[in-house]
Amino acid sequence: MPPPPQEQQPLSPQERRAPTIDAMAYSDDMAAFYDAWMRREEQVVADLTAALALPSRRDALAPLVDAAVRHVAAYYEHKSRLADRDVVAALDPRWLTPLERTFLWAWGWKPALVFRFLDGAAPQQRAALQELQAATAFAEREVDREVAAVQESLAGPRVLAALRRQAPRNGEADEAVAAVGRSLRVLLGAADALRERTLRAVVGLLAPEDAAAFVAAMLRFHLSVRRAGRDWSHGHGGQRGQHP
Repeated sequence: MPPPPQEQQPLSPQERRAPTIDAMAYSDDMAAFYDAWMRREEQVVADLTAALALPSRRDALAPLVDAAVRHVAAYYEHKSRLADRDVVAALDPRWLTPLERTFLWAWGWKPALVFRFLDGAAPQQRAALQELQAATAFAEREVDREVAAVQESLAGPRVLAALRRQAPRNGEADEAVAAVGRSLRVLLGAADALRERTLRAVVGLLAPEDAAAFVAAMLRFHLSVRRAGRDWSHGHGGQRGQHP
């Protein structure tokens, strides 16, 4: 990276602070929340990029990395509140572009994907990162098995029998499907928790400069996928009702 101009001054705390999101203002509109959240992500990346270009940057980086991790966590928290109200809506993320949805694993980004954005690590960090990567892969396989089990239960004899009856007894079909929905809600929470836990663990193993470069690269990729997905959709007539 070329050295920054000498006249560049460190960012003030006010300049480093990305705009916050009033989650309650978007409590009933996930698409609007996601758009606001992505605008904040652009500011988070800009702040990280500016701080990484400073000659004396260590003190500026740690709070920015913390803010970036909190930004990611805010999305999972908001989606969790949506799932509490309507798990089906949370499992069908219409606020994402079709391109973004090609990356979905258990209704979100695959946790192991974050390791792609690591650009080298100190020798003392490599072993811990490899161990974390292996543990993440194991946890992903566990989620895969649980998702498959829930999907099979939806086609299980009790549910199918209830759905096939023209007049289900005492809401039997609704109760059977609701039980599956509760299981899916638990799995959605587990998958998002694994995503957040993996991100926090990687950041915790890295030095501030490496953590800032890692988070900035990950969020830049996310922004690029979002923009490319919107451009592609607009170029093909858009997805009615999906993109504001």
